[in-house]
Amino acid sequence: MKIANRIIAFATLLSTTILLSCNNGSGDSFKANIENRSCVADTSIHYTVYVPQSGGKMLPSIIFFDPHSQGYKPVEAYARLAAKYGYILIGSNDMHNGQSASETEKIVLALINEVENEYHSDADRIYLSGFSGGAKLAMLYGINIPEIKGVVACGGSIMPNRKPDSTFCFVGMVGDKDFNYLDMQQTLASFNKMRIPFTSLTFDGKHEWPGANDFDNAFKALEVNAMRTGFKPVDEDWLKSVYKELSDSANNRMALGEYVKASELIGRIQGWFGPVDKDIRLSTFLDNLSQNPMYHNQLTKIRDLAEKEISLRSQFISSIESRDLDWWVSEIENFKKSIANKDEYVSLTSHRLMTYLSMVSFSLINSDILNNQPEKALKKLKIYEMVDPELADVYLMYARYYLMTGDREKMVESFRTAVAKGFNEAQNYSSESSWKLLFAQPEIKAELQK
Repeated sequence: MKIANRIIAFATLLSTTILLSCNNGSGDSFKANIENRSCVADTSIHYTVYVPQSGGKMLPSIIFFDPHSQGYKPVEAYARLAAKYGYILIGSNDMHNGQSASETEKIVLALINEVENEYHSDADRIYLSGFSGGAKLAMLYGINIPEIKGVVACGGSIMPNRKPDSTFCFVGMVGDKDFNYLDMQQTLASFNKMRIPFTSLTFDGKHEWPGANDFDNAFKALEVNAMRTGFKPVDEDWLKSVYKELSDSANNRMALGEYVKASELIGRIQGWFGPVDKDIRLSTFLDNLSQNPMYHNQLTKIRDLAEKEISLRSQFISSIESRDLDWWVSEIENFKKSIANKDEYVSLTSHRLMTYLSMVSFSLINSDILNNQPEKALKKLKIYEMVDPELADVYLMYARYYLMTGDREKMVESFRTAVAKGFNEAQNYSSESSWKLLFAQPEIKAELQK
């Protein structure tokens, strides 16, 4: 299926090639030809692409959206998986937070056109994926463009405005320490109410793209759905291996007394394979679950902590403005103690609250600097630093603060600290409106040249 009359006529193809080496953890390396290109029909649109060996077959494809125009990141991270499952990967290097609807639509349609016309992707298996703001865009366009057959949303979500058809595959992925964790659960609850099938995947991580080992489960979800809907021939042996892997994991969780996690895994099995009547151990577990007091205790604890998390999040913004720094020193110390708690659910809740506080601090500092309010910005900067002392963005914000106050020596010192903390994305930051002024300073340019 072609997207007609949406993209302008052909122009010159621009491309450069990167040879990527990935360690798979077993000692050997995987090499993939990953290319940076411009769309044939619109050379103003740029992307990174990986195309595995096809053997003459039309391959499924995933188009990635990163909130900072870094579409190369998921392509590089998941190229080995793409080779394993046979997927074309394309990552937009133009899409970013803050763009207009017309800009984002132009990019989305151009990349769909590109993957169809230039890479001859299987038209029944074009998927979108995104992280954070990119995940929201992937959901928005994925559910509303007929050519898209599924979405993998990572660390970000929106409530669906319509119910997709029964062949649509939705995968929601979120880190267990991500400040968007509860938002994702609320979105999945809305999918449940609308009777939209979905796969929920939680991984060990903060607000970030999932690692390759975790994203492997997203590929499995897409593959299972393609076989279920007839878009791909059924591979009985592969399906049996996936079922065994999931059922073994569920049984292990049961043995460890992790009943909620076991029930979540069984829910995934049912979503992918249907009822588990013939699996005696899983079926018995489900039958006994409603009578299991330990399961209900775990559920109650999770719900109570979620309510506490929601309540504290709603108080953070006003507390940042109204509470003094001594209060915040004590509060942050309490959160750090809770993170060290042996109770996993208490620890994860505190982790998420700290990452949420970090995000809120960043946003409020940015607003204060743009509004030329140095005193307000400095207080929040100190809170931000207490919350995330190893984060490079903290010291980039300090550099912007010192630029605003005219202390150019401390501006440079702060920038050097950011670099020492791992900052290496000057090109992406310097193109964003909030950061342009800092990166235009001659001292900062000199530091970058070093």
